[in-house]
Amino acid sequence: MKAAGKALVGVAGLAASSQLTSGAVSSAAQAPPHPTPSSPPGHGTPPAEKLRIATCQFPVSGTPAENGKYIREFIRQAADAGAHLLHTSEACLSGYAGTDFPSFKGYDWDTLRRETTGLRESAKDSNLWLVLGSAHFLDAQTKPTNCLYLIDSEGKIADRYDKCFCTVGDQKHYSVGQRLVTRDLRGVRFGLAICYDICWPQLYIAYREKGATLMIHSFHNARSKGKNCLDTLNVHQVPTRCADNRMWAVCNNSSQPYSHWGSFIARPDATIPKQLAINSPGMLIHDFPDGLSEGGWFHNFKPMQKRDDEIMIWGTPIQHPRQADGQAEP
Repeated sequence: MKAAGKALVGVAGLAASSQLTSGAVSSAAQAPPHPTPSSPPGHGTPPAEKLRIATCQFPVSGTPAENGKYIREFIRQAADAGAHLLHTSEACLSGYAGTDFPSFKGYDWDTLRRETTGLRESAKDSNLWLVLGSAHFLDAQTKPTNCLYLIDSEGKIADRYDKCFCTVGDQKHYSVGQRLVTRDLRGVRFGLAICYDICWPQLYIAYREKGATLMIHSFHNARSKGKNCLDTLNVHQVPTRCADNRMWAVCNNSSQPYSHWGSFIARPDATIPKQLAINSPGMLIHDFPDGLSEGGWFHNFKPMQKRDDEIMIWGTPIQHPRQADGQAEP
């Protein structure tokens, strides 16, 4: 936690900065083909208020109590910085099965529930919304879901997103989600997504068609032996999805070494205005509705529509009442 505290020093200054890291994607040099509107068509009048989002990264482990310490500290820091919502990474409370711990066999669900309850109370005390990466228990015979709990400022579970596109490794440990989740907060409609979802363009299209202008996307691309294609993939793929759909995104990651990239913001002009360093705890803050980079523009004037028969899950779906209920208790 001392490391986390050091990493968070100066976070208010970070919120005001717009420095690009080496992973940033630059806008093209030529002029746009014709004048670009200040906001995407159909997005309506920008709200008078801003939605301030804090997104954080820390070395996620297989121990919920240790993970909870980091998250509580980030809740405090986010509230002090005037954030309305804190965004955490994939499976950051439960740990990521198959990576942070071998499997859910003998998993301590009671401790996970206690930690979840404590974080809900912390969010309530701080008057803060919380997007909490975890695992959602279904029953003793059914694999849990890889989920994001959307916890409101009263500490209630407003909704839950279960990862819809699950890798082959995910499917060994998790059940596949089947529904998208959006929410309006301070005039901004956002959608929730998890990691491998980014590899399926139809997910961002579907969220755009639901009216989302911002994606809150949690990842776990960490605890690796060294560099691989993931160092490049997400810092290019996310801005491309945003450019294709005229959307913004907040993306974070576990910082457990080796982490392939640091948490970042992406804009629809394909730029990354802010990004954290890899392998180190930290938090960045960004306000929405956002603009574009200086000299940036929208590239896509007719975004692709989702096919009616498009697949929206990867894996074998199940029918379970605790999965269908987005407000089910952990």
